[in-house]
Amino acid sequence: EIKQIAKYISHHNGGEGCVRDIIEQVLRLHNKWMDNDAFNW
Repeated sequence: EIKQIAKYISHHNGGEGCVRDIIEQVLRLHNKWMDNDAFNW
């Protein structure tokens, strides 16, 4: 099963924030989460 080989399993279900959680984790890995440029569009 996929869960056995996954490196990260979100605690959110689909439609309940799962994609946002994954995006946040990726941004944190790359030190881009809530840095000084986070709100400069």
